Amino acid sequence: MAALGIKEKLRELERVQKRLGTARPRKPVHTDLNSLLGGEERDGCFVVERRHEVHESYGPVRLADFLGLSSAALGIVAKDAQLLGFAPQQALFIDTETTGLAGGTGTLAFLVGLGYFENDTFVVRQYFLRGPQEEAAMLMAVQRHVQQCHGLVTFNGKSFDLPLLVTRSILNRQRPFFDALPHIDVLHAARRMWKQRWQDCSLGNLEHRVLGKTREIDVPGALIPTLYFDFLRTGNTQQLPEILAHNRQDIVTTAALLTYLGALVQSPFKQQASSHELRQIGKLYREAGEWESSAQLLQALLADHAHEQNPEDYLALGFCHKSRRHFEEAVQVWRHMIENLPFHPLPFIELAKHLEHRGRAHHEAHELTQRALAQLQKLQPAHAFLVYQEDLQRRITRLQRKLNGEDPSL
Repeated sequence: MAALGIKEKLRELERVQKRLGTARPRKPVHTDLNSLLGGEERDGCFVVERRHEVHESYGPVRLADFLGLSSAALGIVAKDAQLLGFAPQQALFIDTETTGLAGGTGTLAFLVGLGYFENDTFVVRQYFLRGPQEEAAMLMAVQRHVQQCHGLVTFNGKSFDLPLLVTRSILNRQRPFFDALPHIDVLHAARRMWKQRWQDCSLGNLEHRVLGKTREIDVPGALIPTLYFDFLRTGNTQQLPEILAHNRQDIVTTAALLTYLGALVQSPFKQQASSHELRQIGKLYREAGEWESSAQLLQALLADHAHEQNPEDYLALGFCHKSRRHFEEAVQVWRHMIENLPFHPLPFIELAKHLEHRGRAHHEAHELTQRALAQLQKLQPAHAFLVYQEDLQRRITRLQRKLNGEDPSL
């Protein structure tokens, strides 16, 4: 039998498909996206834009409050010194909807939402891919926004959104600018503030618990890739408005959460921060080297919650005083803990170090160290405090040598 040519092969394929009843993909028939989504085409992209009034309340904050935050407060929230000098009105909020959660070169960001302040409004501009062929134009438009801002804000963007946009830009032979700017990832900041209180720090849970908002109608994020593929395959636009609404709400919620976090750090008592939040804010101050602010906050916390007698609060205050070289105040804290609070080895160790090296009170330092070691030996074998046992034993040995005149540095 002679070999079939291309025309004969195509005819045979068509005959077999008809005989087997093989269904061909139906050509997408898009309804008018302009009227459905309220958007328009700009520079080869499909763009949807909504404006939000910044003075309306969003839970305990208004979006306008974000503009009153200092760059120092935002730097402490984000644990990023690069944010000093950052202008909040020049922030760009980014959130993407993608064809999958795995990332990598096979994942496409088919919707990129950008939030930014403009006059008295918070604008959410969304770039939607009507097809993969529009990706290069969309990425170029997004990067123009990035180049005009002072810093980026995302929710889990450090791990997902921005690496994906960088990858897609490179694949489209574009130079990505996302890594050149300060970046606040609100998920990381939220975990630092609330992870000990709530195990679930997802955006939806924080929206409910912190901002007091519950979305009445919201498309599940896990279904969004499937719905987009359905749109590409069949032209089904039924749930596209819900996908864009989901993305838009995520951006506004991220902005409101960062506003609340910044306000907590900048004015914790004005925001009526809980005792848990005050502890976390004090820790953020210490990690930023703001020892005086941390000490003032802890002193107020201890005064207002004296009944709690939380050893961690006193320890933190003692270390603040020590770091500021306010040794007498630190000694008062450590003595209070030793005499009035449940046993903890650290105030014994810190006071003994002070007495040995600054007070030259070797007898008292030796006695304190022995007291602490005796307390440790009463604990159960698996107790966490036993990690201090070796330190105390070394300290006792050294102090004993000094008391016996064996140490030339005495």
